[in-house]
Amino acid sequence: MEEMIGFVMGNKQRIRIMEVIGSKGPQSATKIAKFSHLTAPAVGRVLEDISEKGLIKENDGVWNFTDLGIEVQKELKKRA
Repeated sequence: MEEMIGFVMGNKQRIRIMEVIGSKGPQSATKIAKFSHLTAPAVGRVLEDISEKGLIKENDGVWNFTDLGIEVQKELKKRA
């Protein structure tokens, strides 16, 4: 768990995308880019990074937390 939290907290864009999904719920990459004020290519790269760690998953173009992602997000909120 600490490794995953460190992974997310080590990059401001990862933190922002996790916050967007946490506050707005499941979103498309386009909406995540809009809400996070990041470029679409940057969001695409970060979504891939986070999904490779098993924190989020994509289903029909919509990104949402996995069970592990939910736990990490809860811990991030406590530390914010």
